[in-house]
Amino acid sequence: MSKNKKNICLVTTVYSFFLYLLIKGYNEEDIYIFTAWFPKEVSKNVKHIQMPPVLFKGKKFAELNSISGIYENIIGFFRYFYGYLKLRILLFIKTFNCDVEAYGHAQTPFSYILFENENSNIIEDGIENYTAEICEPHKINPIIDFFLHICGIYILNNCECYGTHKNVKTVYLTNKHDNPLIKDKVRIIDIKQLWDNLTNEDQTKILEIFNVNIEGIDFNKKTALLLTEPLAEGSLTTITEEEEIKIYNEIIEKFSDYQILIKPHPRDMKNSEKIFPNMKIIDKNFPVEILTLININPTVVCSIVSTALYNFEKSKIYVYDGKISDKYIQNAQKELLKIIKEKNLDLISNQ
Repeated sequence: MSKNKKNICLVTTVYSFFLYLLIKGYNEEDIYIFTAWFPKEVSKNVKHIQMPPVLFKGKKFAELNSISGIYENIIGFFRYFYGYLKLRILLFIKTFNCDVEAYGHAQTPFSYILFENENSNIIEDGIENYTAEICEPHKINPIIDFFLHICGIYILNNCECYGTHKNVKTVYLTNKHDNPLIKDKVRIIDIKQLWDNLTNEDQTKILEIFNVNIEGIDFNKKTALLLTEPLAEGSLTTITEEEEIKIYNEIIEKFSDYQILIKPHPRDMKNSEKIFPNMKIIDKNFPVEILTLININPTVVCSIVSTALYNFEKSKIYVYDGKISDKYIQNAQKELLKIIKEKNLDLISNQ
């Protein structure tokens, strides 16, 4: 007797959730698991499992030099094990006697459980995550592997979670990647082609899930679309919020004779309406790539380092080329400019 097939999608970002819907389509029978950072404005439109937060103010552990720090750690561990048991039980019930395929982010809390499945697949969450500097080879030790799976603590080997783990069969990326650790697993996907392959009904469903609404914006005007990023909020850069906003203001000044639209990154926690009171702010909770798929092509698209830029093939592209001392941003810009050149996009320069 053949088993039923069941897909699991575990993601943190709307972008990767969007890619999953393009790759596999929307199916009410799929199991959607969203981490604590996933926007509720989107998750409410899908039947899903919501996981609790487990980080301590952006860190794995709180400081132990105070009673409050010890308390935060205790609460955090209770949240973690509650979430772990919750997911274990729900997955057992929902996937009993099923052939399971897992998709999504393997580096997030609780997703390590999915590595037990021998048909696991990674969905892109920023090209920089798959460099050789971040990935680590999977160190095969059956006894340790088994123990980590049972305990749900594969977080100890999270650098393997970008594709090198032995159970990861495919790494879905939107651009070619030559990392020797995962090159045999990489499958390049074309967002536009996948979108065009969907039925009108499926396309409409995706737009409804992400609450896409661009009413009141005249895209026939000369328009500059600014894509923000969570640079100051993240742990990878040294840039401050003041420095980041200063750069955005420089970009806005450069295109002052354009209609300025600002599309905040989904993880950008800054109050864009307050910071840019005279600008039109587009809802941050849908992937900006959707604009190109519904034939919205601004005159120019601007950013510091967003890889979303290279999806706007019919627009001019501006990558901020002022002085930035942060090494991470410098390296990311270098990779981004390389992709833009390879795609032969119309790049604007200060030169």
